[in-house]
Amino acid sequence: MNILLVDDNQYVLEGLLDGIDFSGLGFSQVYTAKSAGKARELMDSNSIQIVITDIEMPNGSGLELLEWINEVHPGTVTLFCTSFADFNYAKEAVRLHCFDYYVKPIQYSDFTMHVVKAIEEVQRLESEKQIQKYGKYWMDNQWNNKADFWYKYLYRLNQVTDVEIREEITGRKLEYTLDQEIDICIIKIGKSIKIQMLTEENKDFIFRNISEEIFVKEFYVLEGLLITANNTMTVILSNQNKEEHRLRKLCGELLDCLHKYVAQESNCYYREHIKVREARKAVLQMEEISLDDISKEKRVIDYQNYVMERKEEYSADLNEWESLFRNKQTENLMAKINAYMAEQMRNKNMTGQFLREIRSSIVQISGTILQENKIEAYKLFDDAYYDTIFTESVKSVSNMQRFAEYVIGKSIDYIKEIEKSQTFITKIIRYMEENYNRNITRDELENIAYVNINYLSRIFKQETGKSLHNYLMGIRIDRAIAMLQEGKTTVSEVSLSVGYDNFSYFSRLFKDKTGYTPKEYKNMFSENKKNCQES
Repeated sequence: MNILLVDDNQYVLEGLLDGIDFSGLGFSQVYTAKSAGKARELMDSNSIQIVITDIEMPNGSGLELLEWINEVHPGTVTLFCTSFADFNYAKEAVRLHCFDYYVKPIQYSDFTMHVVKAIEEVQRLESEKQIQKYGKYWMDNQWNNKADFWYKYLYRLNQVTDVEIREEITGRKLEYTLDQEIDICIIKIGKSIKIQMLTEENKDFIFRNISEEIFVKEFYVLEGLLITANNTMTVILSNQNKEEHRLRKLCGELLDCLHKYVAQESNCYYREHIKVREARKAVLQMEEISLDDISKEKRVIDYQNYVMERKEEYSADLNEWESLFRNKQTENLMAKINAYMAEQMRNKNMTGQFLREIRSSIVQISGTILQENKIEAYKLFDDAYYDTIFTESVKSVSNMQRFAEYVIGKSIDYIKEIEKSQTFITKIIRYMEENYNRNITRDELENIAYVNINYLSRIFKQETGKSLHNYLMGIRIDRAIAMLQEGKTTVSEVSLSVGYDNFSYFSRLFKDKTGYTPKEYKNMFSENKKNCQES
């Protein structure tokens, strides 16, 4: 929960920050503004639940601010804290639905109780909102909960273990078991004018309605329906009847409906009796054949039959590739990959499917070895260049060579850097030194080091002897000491400059480290400097 204090008098703001323990009341951030205009800027760019504001201010009164809040940020709890006990002000505040009206001078213990009541009002409003939302959208939330589970499980980059799947199922209160059998259909939707005109919300609604109408009549339950970016629809079904050989017919009906109402160029690929624990692997395999199929016919394809009919064999020695990767032999690994692709070209076996399998192998081997080294693959390759070469890699052998060189080279180079842990520790320290005056998030630090925050925290403490939080606090206090010694800024300005909006919290940290409050330290240093000059 965040709070905004608005008053044109800096001493009032500092008094509120010093006199009220906002952190102890549960506030994550305490924002301050000296004008209604600045307050509006802060509210537009931050989530703020409570506003305490003066009434009489230059360039816009508190009453005008409240009127704007009611219009732009309804539901914000607003308190007036003013020196004017004017009846007309109070009457206007009531008309504008002000939550509370407090007349200065401020008695901090008394005013704290007003803030507590405002917190309770925020909680009450949020509770009402959740109850209404739950009652209205319960069924949709149930569906969205399942859809979100299947999307995360089927389309996340790294492999997931049975334990992780079970935890996700339990956490979402779903009734799946790992050995439960499901059926999966993947529909490659044609890019017709009709489909291009639909919004994402309309696509979900139309495809779900069509699918439910077709499958439910034959005692299937639609467990999930996902629309992915490559114009592919994935349908997850549970079979209540257990009658065989019906799915192919129903997939045909689904294609007929899509052909009639949405997209003419659609193909469907399906698999039956897939265990939940094997669903992700099954979807990846089905997507591969859907990408390999460049026909524009309306066809229903049984994955098992398709695999049996394939004449090509994928004979790359993946164990050798993984061994070379693990031993950081970049040149030898690239030579093996290039030799394999050259052999397939000589035998006229090189197809888009082969290139996709090579790409898949490289991504899986890379992801596995990076994970072993506590490196987040999705963060390491979170860049536009990777996205481009990933897409282009299956269009030619030269594109695949470029993709392989980039993924293998960047992975091995970074593993070598991680083995010298000081490399990314130095990056983190430099980043904190450059950004000490603002809130640094866990995601930022992960994106710099490409490792998860728990591993980073552990290594950082081993190398520096301090936690990330304490190291950053040390940088801030050292900078504050330097500024106080310069004597050019006020104590409150120093607090804000080093990243602490809460003056009392800053004072406590400063005293813990130096033995003096910021004000005592500044006065002491100024006196010492004066004595030195006189002598």
